Amino acid sequence: MAAVTALTGRSLIGKVALAFAARSRARNGRPSKAAAFLAEHTGTITALGFGDAAAWHAGATWGLIATAACVFVAEFKVRG
Repeated sequence: MAAVTALTGRSLIGKVALAFAARSRARNGRPSKAAAFLAEHTGTITALGFGDAAAWHAGATWGLIATAACVFVAEFKVRG
């Protein structure tokens, strides 16, 4: 219950990341890999989504090109 009360006042993604971290610390005392992943990649994936949506407003051709570019960048960002 203490983990839930500590989560107030943050964004939904922040709450999820904190929940992952608290759950991991309670289980084995180590930081959560999922929380670190969320903290590192959430902004990039959000920006790619907004850019992709904006490209679709310019037309189908630009939308398809932007989607391919966003998938490529997301894969590179996540897998290295």
